[in-house]
Amino acid sequence: MAALVAAFAFSAPLLAAPIEAEGVADMEAGSPAAREMAIRDALQQAAISNGAELQSLQLMQSGTLSESSVLSAPALQGKVKILLEYTKNGMYHVRLSIDPQASAAGPVAGAPKPAQNANCGMPAGRTLRRKLLTTYFYVVNPSEANDLRNLATALPADLARRLRQQNQFDVRNAGHLTVLSNMAADEPVAGWETVRELGRREDVQFVVAGRVLSTGVVAKSVRHTMFESNNTSQQGAYYTGPLAGMFGQAFKYEPSARQFDLEVWVYDALTGAVLADQRISQVARGKVVAQLPVDFATAAFWDGDYGSVVNALLDQATRQLGDVLSCIPLSAKVVKVEDGRQVFINAGGLDGMKVGDQMLLYKPRSAQIVRSGGGVRELGVPEDLSGTITLTQVQPNFSIAQVQSARLKVEEGDYVRFMTRR
Repeated sequence: MAALVAAFAFSAPLLAAPIEAEGVADMEAGSPAAREMAIRDALQQAAISNGAELQSLQLMQSGTLSESSVLSAPALQGKVKILLEYTKNGMYHVRLSIDPQASAAGPVAGAPKPAQNANCGMPAGRTLRRKLLTTYFYVVNPSEANDLRNLATALPADLARRLRQQNQFDVRNAGHLTVLSNMAADEPVAGWETVRELGRREDVQFVVAGRVLSTGVVAKSVRHTMFESNNTSQQGAYYTGPLAGMFGQAFKYEPSARQFDLEVWVYDALTGAVLADQRISQVARGKVVAQLPVDFATAAFWDGDYGSVVNALLDQATRQLGDVLSCIPLSAKVVKVEDGRQVFINAGGLDGMKVGDQMLLYKPRSAQIVRSGGGVRELGVPEDLSGTITLTQVQPNFSIAQVQSARLKVEEGDYVRFMTRR
């Protein structure tokens, strides 16, 4: 068997001039939905034409040639402008340009702002807050954390606080709820049924859970002290032999390095699928065990050498969660339908909705859940794009919309997602 490996790179022009591309979409779900799909297609074509990389593997066996290839394209940043749009033979055509030198929010006075990702599907100058629930974090070795009171419940509460500060999420904390029946042994994917139930009950789009794998001491050292009590409640060992207390002096053999090792899981509440399984870990050095137990995530904890490192790690975890979820569109659920044309959705002004917003309408095929791993792991639920709705009234916690087009019957439990105004 002979193997030939080839890699090709299409040369990309410098991002100085606007990039133009054309996209098309079927009009079966109505003009607004087709327009949005055509715009997304054009953005993908622009990214490919701007700098795509093709990696190809060819295998020859018994005279038969087989080939596998992957085409990847970078996301584009900049302001999107529609140049031309028209319909022909049941297809919607859009031609657009992307100006990498201009912010997607338009020209502004003063310091320039970074351009937004043109493929991200978020509205310029708007923040849409997706609903998220944090849950119990299991502590694998509780004896290691006996000086960190309430770690399992205080950690998700603190993570919820940090996520709220990003202003992308409406975060609720349920630190007393678990997603796995056996938090010590089960894999994250085993929690899909519980996650779906939490999503329905708590009315959220995402669920966050995890495990604290270790808070253990990994190194000890001798420290010289003056007039300091040998508090035996503190972890460590103390020299109390001859001359140990002369002139108030003592030597302590105590922890000098301690690990914080954390797993964080992010679930899609609609399907229970695991969207991210991240692990962060670091070793803190210095005075890493307090003389007396402290409550986790309090000022007394953050002030210590160990608390300082944990604080930085939780900031890192928060940023990673934001990165994972930042381009997943806001999904809202249809909670009521009147006369087949007026719908109520569970997202309102507090979530960033505004009168006049158009949203894509989807119908999930709930009976066709896609699974892998012998039917154990949830991958997601297929959806059919049905049409569009336009918001006519926005309350703090819900909105009322008029159905503009729908090729499928609109029912309670359908979903809507934001259409970007470009």
